[in-house]
Amino acid sequence: MLLTEYIEHHLDTTSPVFTDDDLVVEALALMEEDGLDCAPVLHEGNIRAMVTIHDLLPAQHSKKRLKELKLEHAESIGLHEHLFEIIARMGSFLCAVIPVSEEDGHYVGVVEKAVLLEQLNDIFHLGEGAVTLELDVPAYDLKLSEVIATFEKNDATVLSCGMYPAAPEGVGMVLTFRLQTHDLFRLVTNLEKYGYLIRYTSPFFREKDDTMREKALEVMRFMEM
Repeated sequence: MLLTEYIEHHLDTTSPVFTDDDLVVEALALMEEDGLDCAPVLHEGNIRAMVTIHDLLPAQHSKKRLKELKLEHAESIGLHEHLFEIIARMGSFLCAVIPVSEEDGHYVGVVEKAVLLEQLNDIFHLGEGAVTLELDVPAYDLKLSEVIATFEKNDATVLSCGMYPAAPEGVGMVLTFRLQTHDLFRLVTNLEKYGYLIRYTSPFFREKDDTMREKALEVMRFMEM
């Protein structure tokens, strides 16, 4: 399944949705019955806002309609929008569900934010069972293919990778990799021969084990002398 199909595949069209002409008391009753923290509010079929229980409680004994509340305008994501483009805007969606619209803006359902984050986790192999390794390299001398080839020569499999500037004022780049390797120590010592500044973590070594790691690396270096 392509990532442009991911939203449609996980679309929930049964989650409660309101129009801005609905009564506050009716919306509150349905949300409490279904155990919802928030729900979409539509105007003429397009997303207008995401209403929360806290928005409704002050007006629970009134005859107000949702359009009379001071609800912040909400955005939606596209039905066939690429997952990576959505992740960049994830912080703007405060509810557990995100409204989804077609290209013309017509509301079609919601998707759970947790589902999107879980897929991102799977894509980049962010769970247990992999090593995170970072290299600080000069940007002018950066050849990603050579770095990956070095990993493969040391029997390490690249699961995912990314890069970002080492510092706002710097000229270097930090390459971040998720790897599978059966010999982390040997991989690190071989990479050090290229002059890379290396940082790494794995499920087997936590920050409190830094001293033990360094001692083990020293042993490896001594054995190779």
